[in-house]
Amino acid sequence: MRIIRALIATTAIVLGSAITTLAVDVTGGEIKALLSGKTSYLETTAASASGKVGQGVIYWAADGTALYKTPAGSIMHGTWTTKGDQLCVDWKEKPNNGCVRYAKEGDKVTVHDAQSGALRATVVKTAAGNAEKIAP
Repeated sequence: MRIIRALIATTAIVLGSAITTLAVDVTGGEIKALLSGKTSYLETTAASASGKVGQGVIYWAADGTALYKTPAGSIMHGTWTTKGDQLCVDWKEKPNNGCVRYAKEGDKVTVHDAQSGALRATVVKTAAGNAEKIAP
């Protein structure tokens, strides 16, 4: 009987831990609060808008414009908006790159392609304003 109780308790702990670590989609309002008027620092994947793996920085101006310093160091220019629970960016240098959804798992925020689900980036941190002084 002790063994059965121990197995049940262990199973409950394991399942409880798994449930609490599931990623939760971020709403459109939460995306705006996270990004608008701020700089986000990203670890990008090959599925990112630049197609490069590495560290990128995006300034999300409150007026809906965006400047992206890619991992390669080039600057991309675009406009951003939320549509439902997705962020959609139209980059001049790479138009039609599709919308993304944000997911939060604990303190970790990830960015996924809205259609394929592919991981595009992980948000490392955000800072107020155009912290890196990215210029067009």
